[in-house]
Amino acid sequence: ASLIDFLPSRLAADRLIQQYFECVHPICQLVHRPTFEKEYDTFWDEVSLGIEPPSSVQTIVFAAMFSGVVSMEEPIIIRDFGVAKASLIDNFKLGTETALARANFLRTTKIEVLQSFVMYLVSTSTA
Repeated sequence: ASLIDFLPSRLAADRLIQQYFECVHPICQLVHRPTFEKEYDTFWDEVSLGIEPPSSVQTIVFAAMFSGVVSMEEPIIIRDFGVAKASLIDNFKLGTETALARANFLRTTKIEVLQSFVMYLVSTSTA
């Protein structure tokens, strides 16, 4: 599967990342926010240029968006995204799983991938 298959618009992604930092990050701090924000901006710069971002960065971005979706209430998701929460969760769960698999999460030494995997596990347990 391609990154584009699971990627929302930049505006929708920004909303999910905002949700992550407001509701998930204060409880379970897994990323250094300034570092993540730089990686996130670079991620979107590369996407806009048609360059596939590094797999380790894909994992952290998708895991944060997945965490953001899981922490949102159904009426807010319907209002902001026009779809059911379950549909959005399925999309970002599969996107995160795909990114983790492509990054060889069981063998990697990259800290972003480990952070992503823990973020995924925490969010999956509450979804």
